[in-house]
Amino acid sequence: MAPESMKKRIDQLLEKSPFAGLSADLKLALKSQLRALITEANLITREEFEIQSEALQRASARLALLEERLSKLEKDAD
Repeated sequence: MAPESMKKRIDQLLEKSPFAGLSADLKLALKSQLRALITEANLITREEFEIQSEALQRASARLALLEERLSKLEKDAD
């Protein structure tokens, strides 16, 4: 989720929450804290996650093949 859409989503959630009755200053402070927390969480997009997941699957498959080849070579060496 892009930072701007996260900000909009936070605003929407705060408007519907029990915090909606707070003063403007308190809302602003709360929004700032939530945004900072999300930014510091170092989140990635779903697309980035899928790309890394596919790369991991390819690496795991390659590792399995290499382990199989090594096992065969070890058997042949004996």
